[in-house]
Amino acid sequence: MDVPRNEDPLAPRAAIDSRVTLAILTVPEQANPFGTLHGGVMLRMADECGAVSALRHVGRGQVTTAALDSMTFLNPVYVGERVEIVAEVTHVGRTSIETRIEIYAEALQHPGRRKVGSGFALYVALDDAGKRPHEVPPLLSITEADRIRDEAAQARQAIRLARRDEARRHSRDFL
Repeated sequence: MDVPRNEDPLAPRAAIDSRVTLAILTVPEQANPFGTLHGGVMLRMADECGAVSALRHVGRGQVTTAALDSMTFLNPVYVGERVEIVAEVTHVGRTSIETRIEIYAEALQHPGRRKVGSGFALYVALDDAGKRPHEVPPLLSITEADRIRDEAAQARQAIRLARRDEARRHSRDFL
């Protein structure tokens, strides 16, 4: 995915422009022994949708997952149900992109979706070769809701950094 030649690759972008929706019909191969969607399958779907959202914001190169954060499963998803995953960029750093991910399910025989999961994912923008991080465009912050979104994202980032530092301090304890 490349930014059009006449557009500044670091021009600020609106969060809504990064919104991505992924819809999938669940099949038996994705189920756990209880007949519901395996949590790992749902995480993979969420990660893929979040990555596409991050790429849409960045507009060039690649992204790699740095963290899946606070992913919460609220309700089961049954085989044969339609899963809808919505991701949108909520914060950017110099080379990082945070996305909010909401997951819904719907029994096709009984229309009406229900929320089944949510969380955040953090990605790092990489060059085309996937080797070096590169700077990402700022996220526009215009409304009061944008300001609140930014403050909440900064608080989440501080928690992520503290957890990462703690994990690094104790990484040798498990070897």
